[in-house]
Amino acid sequence: MEKPFEYRRRPLSHQELENIARTDPKRAKRIIINRKSALRAKEKKKLYTCELEQRFQKLKSEAAQASLQFNLLQMEQKSLINENSMLKDHTKLTKQMIELQESKKDVMRKEIKFYQHFVPTQMCGTVGGNMVNNLIPVWVNNSSMAATQGLTLLHPVGQLSNQTRLPGPQPLRQ
Repeated sequence: MEKPFEYRRRPLSHQELENIARTDPKRAKRIIINRKSALRAKEKKKLYTCELEQRFQKLKSEAAQASLQFNLLQMEQKSLINENSMLKDHTKLTKQMIELQESKKDVMRKEIKFYQHFVPTQMCGTVGGNMVNNLIPVWVNNSSMAATQGLTLLHPVGQLSNQTRLPGPQPLRQ
């Protein structure tokens, strides 16, 4: 005898279903309803699978775009890091140059102050053709102050033996 809920491997043929419908109409109706339900489930599964494949393709393209954008941003970051490094180096050099200029200014200020206090009382030479009294010490040659004023140095005794014109200011050496 056949069991009513026996699991079958192969689907019932149309003729077998008609035979069952004559003997047990409720069972045949249930089999037909189950077949329709299975067909709907298959369609639903196909639709879901298709939607998943579309989502997968969309996410895959978004991932490729994101990866490309990430690579571009990494290259931009490297470029900005290099530029930042170059600007830092430039800033460092500029600061060093400013410090050097400031130190030169300080040296010049000290030299000017020195000449303003001590040299006027010890100068000897001509300014614009007029004689200036007193002596210029030997260690003053090459001084920027005397050169900028156009002084002509004389020998300490007042003789014109070595009349020389002072050269312009010399660059400072550190």
